[in-house]
Amino acid sequence: MPRFSKKYALLAIVPIAALFISYLGFVKSPDLPEIKEASAFVPRTEAAKWMSMGYNSAAASLFWISGIIAYSETMFDGKTFKWLAHLADASTRLDSLFKTPYTFVNAITANSEPDTTDYVLLRRGIKAFPDDWRLAVSSAFRFADGPGKNYAYAAKIMKPFENDTTAPEHIRRIARTFELKAMPLNVAITQIMDDYLNPDYKSFQRGLAIKTARVLNNAEIDKIESILNDMAKQKIGLQNAFDILMSMNVTLPNNP
Repeated sequence: MPRFSKKYALLAIVPIAALFISYLGFVKSPDLPEIKEASAFVPRTEAAKWMSMGYNSAAASLFWISGIIAYSETMFDGKTFKWLAHLADASTRLDSLFKTPYTFVNAITANSEPDTTDYVLLRRGIKAFPDDWRLAVSSAFRFADGPGKNYAYAAKIMKPFENDTTAPEHIRRIARTFELKAMPLNVAITQIMDDYLNPDYKSFQRGLAIKTARVLNNAEIDKIESILNDMAKQKIGLQNAFDILMSMNVTLPNNP
């Protein structure tokens, strides 16, 4: 009889322990402030797998649906739901091939948004869908224009698409733009000038002028193209062209 009781006592303890672990996952993470704009459920991201009890895809969908509902409610109230990226992170930790959270958060997040909660989500999306140039380019611009201005990482994201014939031509050239932005300004301008003088790039000279404008943060594309043309025709010297272009650089304020 005692042996029988111990056996059933153990069976009772196991589900109780499982429920307790699940409960811990429902406790809001200490680094998240109380959500006042919606009574939304925000789980600890690292506890998401414990909470799923093995039903990862189903739990991922439920987390995401709860986030979309909270997002919609707060939008109707004219407020902002700040934790959608966090819920998307929890969902994709459970199911990394659940594509909707990546694309939705990418679409609604401004490239200059100071909150970088979405960064870990975007990195996971790039890894999960390495052949999706649309997801890649929107993520690349977020990393390039967001806090940290990580042009080198943006270039790394877009590099595999340089020879991807399914992507538009302007998308295939974006990696080079990010590479130039990652370089010191004087190195980038020198590199562009060398490319402009290269006969193999003659048909891309307008594009090189546009890249120069982006590197300089200067919208005077026609003036920049005229300087590069005068350099190519030897109307002005290389050093003179370099000095003029460098003087056209516009310094942008840092993100807050």
